[in-house]
Amino acid sequence: MMRSFLFSFFLLSLISNKVTSQQYYSNNIFGFATSNTFTFFDVNEKKFIEKVNKISPKVLRFPGGAVGNFYHYNEPAYGMNINEIDSLITGKFPKRARGLISFSKKKGHRQNYIYDFIKLAKATNSSAVIVVNVLTESNKDILQMIQTIVDNNVDVVGIELGSEMSNKSYFDKGYTIENYLNKSKEISEIIKEKFPNLKTAVVAAPLIKNKLHRHNIWNHKLSNENFYDAIIIHSYAKVVKGKDQYGQMIIEENEGDKDRAFTIYENRIQFFFEDSYPKEIDEYNAIFDKKPIWITEWNLQYSKKTGNTLFQGLFVANFFLELISNKCYEEIELTTFHNLAGRDFGGSVFQKKDNQTFIQSTFAPLQIVSKFFNEQNLQINRKKEENLYIYEFYQEDKLKYLCYINWSKKEKTIKYKKANMITQYGGENLYDLNSEKNRIFFNKEKPNNSNVLILPYSITLIE
Repeated sequence: MMRSFLFSFFLLSLISNKVTSQQYYSNNIFGFATSNTFTFFDVNEKKFIEKVNKISPKVLRFPGGAVGNFYHYNEPAYGMNINEIDSLITGKFPKRARGLISFSKKKGHRQNYIYDFIKLAKATNSSAVIVVNVLTESNKDILQMIQTIVDNNVDVVGIELGSEMSNKSYFDKGYTIENYLNKSKEISEIIKEKFPNLKTAVVAAPLIKNKLHRHNIWNHKLSNENFYDAIIIHSYAKVVKGKDQYGQMIIEENEGDKDRAFTIYENRIQFFFEDSYPKEIDEYNAIFDKKPIWITEWNLQYSKKTGNTLFQGLFVANFFLELISNKCYEEIELTTFHNLAGRDFGGSVFQKKDNQTFIQSTFAPLQIVSKFFNEQNLQINRKKEENLYIYEFYQEDKLKYLCYINWSKKEKTIKYKKANMITQYGGENLYDLNSEKNRIFFNKEKPNNSNVLILPYSITLIE
């Protein structure tokens, strides 16, 4: 009798552990920034909307990063004032801003892009996360900006109080943590007075080992405040050796031929997923006492070597799936991938160049991942076998999806009797480009038998 009881208890424990090892996750993780999107893409173009709907974004960010810091509600396009920009920020942005202003004038864009954003959000049934200009916008116009989006029946999930305000490009113009605290607190209070249910988030500084660095002082002073609901961080996984700045490689070192270099990059991305990024999030959790985290810009560090490659495609899918499956990321409640559409190569999902739209290597993986954010009450288990990531999705304790991300050259055959559809994305080499014909494949098929082949360098979705 006692043996029977203990055996039953053991089985119950196994079942309980299985259930608690899964977790529900927020659809707000599957978001996209819209920086520069409306300068180069027409939201009235049916084909563009159809492409965006194929990845089914759940959250869209407006107006964007540095653009958001100089956005004005009552002016054309993004409403940027070049004199303000020159007086408040150094670096590359003033040149980029001039290009954006010039292009929008050339295209005859006289309407504020907030209305284009609203069209896109409604067409994709997406919520909004809004970046407010904490430098020069009036409180009245900040409230009116939010009200306009709310009045158009777009759900607003939160407000970013500026973007990357701790950067040296602002510091060199005399901007300090005291300036940021005073203004962001004032704006947060007026927002909550009019929209009491809206969450506000503040800009945390990048982590620096030197405890006396201004970034650590910034985070320390910010952590002592309680007027906000979440912290904002930006994450760009760096795999190419060289000098980087603001998510972009400035100098890229040669580390051998493509096969050797991408083997090195693959090792670095594994270290990122398994070690450095969990530690980074742990450190933010410690500084801010496990305050909710919004990652409103993230991507593979922009590089000419890795942009638009199979490597980037695998990384983007893997990052999304790690965020929703790995317990160390449970404080992360919202993310927006940088970027949905623009003129840049490798950073955006859709690139506009010479009036042509180019689809990047991240588009197909995002279609696969979107499956997991289009259904309610999915739970996920994560497993890892060497460089093979395995994600099991359950609904009401029944296995619904299996997703494999294979970073290795090895293939693996698995048996799965009830597969209805197999979707695969991959290629022969991690450095294969989406722009190279027949180098990266993306296909769906119904299985002929119970064996499913997990190909090298691939994503496989089993339904």
